[in-house]
Amino acid sequence: MFETFYDLINTPFSRDIATDQLYSSIMLEETLGRLEYAAQRQLFAVIIGDCGTGKSTIIRKFKDYLDSSQFMVMYLADSQLTPRHFYKGMLEQLGCEAEFYRGDAKRQLHREIEIMHAMHNLQPVVIVDEAHLLDKEMLEEVRFLLNLKMMPRAQ
Repeated sequence: MFETFYDLINTPFSRDIATDQLYSSIMLEETLGRLEYAAQRQLFAVIIGDCGTGKSTIIRKFKDYLDSSQFMVMYLADSQLTPRHFYKGMLEQLGCEAEFYRGDAKRQLHREIEIMHAMHNLQPVVIVDEAHLLDKEMLEEVRFLLNLKMMPRAQ
């Protein structure tokens, strides 16, 4: 209704705006640079902010910003994420059917990431949206994932 009145082509402030159409502020560029730094070094990074400030939008932009020939982005958004569902979700994004038991799925994910890195020279970037809702057990699983021993990428 207001789109017609104001002669707008698209609805403003919607979640489906293409990331290349986002306003490129200094803060956005700084955030993307910091996230890329963390991704290159396999670090843990957190984006915080009030509701509606664009955290999920930055994640969408970051996914498109990364070089897909160097990085494999895996994304989960589940406020009730359990370790078993975490590994299942990651493995599905790698095109694998997850083993049933959590320990088996964890080892399977580690193998798949090693293969991805060795054969395709891709580095994983795991994004968990709404991660502040994760429980202690799930945060421990993320810590274990960060302890993966992979050869660092030549800079």
